[in-house]
Amino acid sequence: MATNLQQKKTVAANEGFTELGHIKPFKTAWKIRVKIVHTWKQYTTFTGETIEMILADIKGTLIHATIKKQQLTKFQRLVVFGEWRIIENLQLTRASGKFRATKHPYKMSIMNSTIITRCPSLSNDFYVDPVAFENILAEDVLNEHILIDVLGQVVSVGQIKTSAQNEKPKKRLEIQLRDTSDQRLSCTLWGRFADTMWEECHKQESGIVICLIRCAKLNSYNGNRSVSNAFDMSLMLLNADYTIVDEFMANLPKDNLQIIFEEEDKTNCRLSKDKDDYINQFPLSTISDLLEAETEGKFKIICTVYHIDMEYGWYYFECVKCKGTCYIIPKEENKPISKTKKPLFYCPGCDKEVSKAVSRFKVTVDVMDATGESKFILFDTTALKVLKKTTTQILEGQYDEIADPSCVPEPLPSLVGKTFMFLASALTANITEGKETYKVAYVELGDAKKEVDNTEESELPTDPKDVISIDQDQDAISHENGEGYNTATTTPSSKRKEDPNDVSEQSSTSKKVCLPSITSAIEDASAPAINENEGTVDEIQDNIGEKEKLSN
Repeated sequence: MATNLQQKKTVAANEGFTELGHIKPFKTAWKIRVKIVHTWKQYTTFTGETIEMILADIKGTLIHATIKKQQLTKFQRLVVFGEWRIIENLQLTRASGKFRATKHPYKMSIMNSTIITRCPSLSNDFYVDPVAFENILAEDVLNEHILIDVLGQVVSVGQIKTSAQNEKPKKRLEIQLRDTSDQRLSCTLWGRFADTMWEECHKQESGIVICLIRCAKLNSYNGNRSVSNAFDMSLMLLNADYTIVDEFMANLPKDNLQIIFEEEDKTNCRLSKDKDDYINQFPLSTISDLLEAETEGKFKIICTVYHIDMEYGWYYFECVKCKGTCYIIPKEENKPISKTKKPLFYCPGCDKEVSKAVSRFKVTVDVMDATGESKFILFDTTALKVLKKTTTQILEGQYDEIADPSCVPEPLPSLVGKTFMFLASALTANITEGKETYKVAYVELGDAKKEVDNTEESELPTDPKDVISIDQDQDAISHENGEGYNTATTTPSSKRKEDPNDVSEQSSTSKKVCLPSITSAIEDASAPAINENEGTVDEIQDNIGEKEKLSN
């Protein structure tokens, strides 16, 4: 009798509740009991600030849930990590994208009609399910778009490095984890995750650090697998008081392995030496040496910029899909503006009209030293290094074709009159085909600290906000681009000189400053020196005539 009564109570308690594995989007009137096992705040341009959650039911099935901006005030106080809740009336949509927080085929959204109430605790489990290292390292076993749980012992820690991305410094830390079978896995931590790991490892220098990462991202590079935190979606716990962590520590090899720290001084010295060795392998040359080159090579030249060549403009558009040059499709006159999405660019590589492109630098400058003059072309990395602004910032949202090439947008005129050390490349086209424009692989100003930046081999990431489309889409772009390969970079064969008096202000695509050539100014500056030492041309001729009379 007692057993039957217990079963009836259990059935009554479960009556009306549906397991997460059985809910589907054909209706919203679901009633579930779940535990909040992970929460984070998220901000996007389209949805604003939202609260994201990972919910688990008693059987351990997980689902990603979202509380949108409109419902934050109503439900935010009920979102408490580690507590159980009853949720009624919810919306389900297909789970998709590159960062899926769970394996569940659907994603849950909280609606205005949703009811969230407190519920007694049904389990103390946090439903972490670490993936075996052998499955992470193996190819074609895991879906890289689904985030995973990772559990391992920290065995080595690198140095925190800072790199500039989108003009913001970003910290990065490389560590290595091992599992109970001593298999190793590389892990990259970004931002605050890097700081937290660094501090804990130095605090436990002679001890053990067990790292548990919920919602870790899978990475593949050259056939090698690794993991990293997925922005703020991830949760990292060090030496957490979980049963699964205690069991993991009990099964580790009994070798008293201590954390290995990478030595900072040796690393920095090695990197500095590599940079110096790279740039110092090229002797200091002149423009004359570059023009007379008979074989391909790089020439380190110190010279002065005296003119910005605008004959072919200063930027081009790159197709987001194929990374080739694409061209703006002119707007038809007297055509009403349509709100429908229409292609904005034509891409010869894709051989079709495309709606997304990104602007890239292609700045041609006239340079001179004591031995001659030449034309250098600066693509994205080199141009960005000296201009300190991106093409998107300079264009200020205006992408029409250049109307007046005599007007140069800021900050390009700031280059004129400055002396740089360029590493220019003499290519076959320069030597055998007479191409007068030389590509720049490295640049630095004056006695600035040398930082090697070989733009022929380096990659410049595409900022999603720089992607131009008719509907201003801002999809994340994972591919990192070089400096304008597959682009038409032909340069005029003649060196143009402009009369400062002929330049007039005209409207153009962005903020512009009219920039006359300073060649005439350089010539005018040199003329007085000759007159002071030798006199005018007429005086010199008269002196020569008098000397001839005396000799006769």
